[in-house]
Amino acid sequence: MDAQPVRDAFDQAAPTYDQDWSDSIIGGLQRQAVWSAVDPLFVAGDRVLDVGCGTGVDAFHLAERGVRVHAVDVSPGMVAQVERRIDGEGVSGRVTTEVCAIEDLAELDFEQAFDGAVSNFSPLNCVAGLEPVAESLARLIRPGGKLVLCVMTRFCLWETLWYPLTSQLYKAARRWRKANVTATVSSSGEFDVFYHSAREIEAALSGFRLVGNRGVGIFVPPSYLEPWAERFPRFVNTCAAIDRVVNRWPLFRSIGDHRLLVFERR
Repeated sequence: MDAQPVRDAFDQAAPTYDQDWSDSIIGGLQRQAVWSAVDPLFVAGDRVLDVGCGTGVDAFHLAERGVRVHAVDVSPGMVAQVERRIDGEGVSGRVTTEVCAIEDLAELDFEQAFDGAVSNFSPLNCVAGLEPVAESLARLIRPGGKLVLCVMTRFCLWETLWYPLTSQLYKAARRWRKANVTATVSSSGEFDVFYHSAREIEAALSGFRLVGNRGVGIFVPPSYLEPWAERFPRFVNTCAAIDRVVNRWPLFRSIGDHRLLVFERR
């Protein structure tokens, strides 16, 4: 699969990505939900691979806790944003970077395996075939190491209810399709997105054992509703509190904007 459309789209989005997403109300609440699962998995001194690192928000969060992070992304523009921030974040020496598409993880060369890997907010949804990625991750992560994948779900309750109200019926059902769907990020270029089910991901990761499964953004709305969230911040915070209660419940974890899957290397 050609990664160029994804690279071009995120290169365009890179300069304003934090403003559009990371610093938003919805983005902050969804990321905090992910960190609540990630933080107990890694300790100071661990080596973690951040796959699809974006502007490095997760990498810096881990590095502040003493974790050493190698952050990779398909987008040179995103990697440049990480490199600009390394000294200012006070984590120099604990965060390293590399331009690498998720499809090309097999090209990474390290003598020592990582203690784990994190791929937050849907890099895996930019990949059609999961098996080659799974094989690369199994090679890169030591036995017993953790793999955290945050992926877009096949069904999002908010999306299914919201888009019909705005006469966008195609978008209401777009995640249900087996075929790829064309998407954009921050109004940048188009690229293909693939909505893998949790079962498909688990089957592809035969070298790993599923140990955690929760929803992210169940009652907290998707990011395109940020203008609405800014008008009703108290309500959105209440939604986040409800998410913290129900995010592991079997039905609710499958209807959020994202699903968070935690695996352990066999």
